[in-house]
Amino acid sequence: MNDLNLAAKVKVSSGEHPIWVGWDILDTIGEKINEFVETPIAYIIADQNVQKYVRKIQTSLESVSIKAHVFIIPPGEESKNLNTVRSIYDWLASMNAERKHLVIALGGGVIGDMVGFVAATYLRGMPLVHVPTTLLAMMDSSIGGKVAVDLPEGKNLVGAFYQPKFVMSDVSILKTLPERELNSGWAEAIKHGLILDKDLFDIFENKSDELFSLDPELSTEIIRKSVSIKADVVSKDEKEQLGIRILLNYGHTIGHAIETVTKYKDYLHGEAVSIGMMGAAQIAYKVGLVKSLDIIKRQKSLFIKYKLPTNFNNIDTKQIFSAMHKDKKKSNGDINWVLLDSIGNAVTMDNIPDSIVMDSLRELTEN
Repeated sequence: MNDLNLAAKVKVSSGEHPIWVGWDILDTIGEKINEFVETPIAYIIADQNVQKYVRKIQTSLESVSIKAHVFIIPPGEESKNLNTVRSIYDWLASMNAERKHLVIALGGGVIGDMVGFVAATYLRGMPLVHVPTTLLAMMDSSIGGKVAVDLPEGKNLVGAFYQPKFVMSDVSILKTLPERELNSGWAEAIKHGLILDKDLFDIFENKSDELFSLDPELSTEIIRKSVSIKADVVSKDEKEQLGIRILLNYGHTIGHAIETVTKYKDYLHGEAVSIGMMGAAQIAYKVGLVKSLDIIKRQKSLFIKYKLPTNFNNIDTKQIFSAMHKDKKKSNGDINWVLLDSIGNAVTMDNIPDSIVMDSLRELTEN
């Protein structure tokens, strides 16, 4: 695998690691593990939806004399809890896992978050490699070292920052994704354009047909570009202490609340975030950050083009408001909102009056 597939390097306090993004590169994972980890045994933890790729990884590992063991869990956010984590701990203990052995997270964001949390905590830390298999995971959750599980009270409330040895994203895997999941993933890349890169946003407006069909060259290029944006932000502000990384949470305050209230059943993550971005856009307009409705209309029309929701139904806005106030991004009791002031530029703002927030939530039930 040559450097053309190197999308970015994440540079953080624990060192730096590469993110590889390419078409049909999964069979090279063994040689990369030999180069970056040097382990005799790997534990592949995957969900049932991606079992077809387990054997490909095993074959690659076997070619470099790494023994592989596999643990399969049910797919979906419902599995992302401490009970599942305990079952993985028990399995690793039964396999006599050691600190120098490798954990491979194969799957979407749920697997990446949860298996990353296991790697961070079992034996006080085992080497971790992410192999994301959804667009959302490739561009977002596999980058940055956030690992966590959910509690009934909210999403990702128990977690840590734990960086992988590397991330390998094989874009060809996305060919098997349902259209709805693919579009949910594009929501995060569109978000990167909205907050940091107007040119990327323009590409999504002008190249939608090629991206819908997952054109190998363009889709790989866009994913690399989006990965590079997030890797750069994470490198500057690994643990969200400087106010830079929080920009990546555009749309997530309302989005996470929607997921919590609906128990993760009604909306995919990108869908909830797209609604959240519309809510944040309304707030930005009401507080005077956004001077023209054209920005809101442009954002909305692009979401509609990618078949992403821009409003919610049959959800009590008061419940969403309550769930938002359990959000991890609060400071001194206030929600730290990420808001646009133009396409390609975002800022943070707290002390938003509750009345403006509630008005914006109500508008999400009407548009």
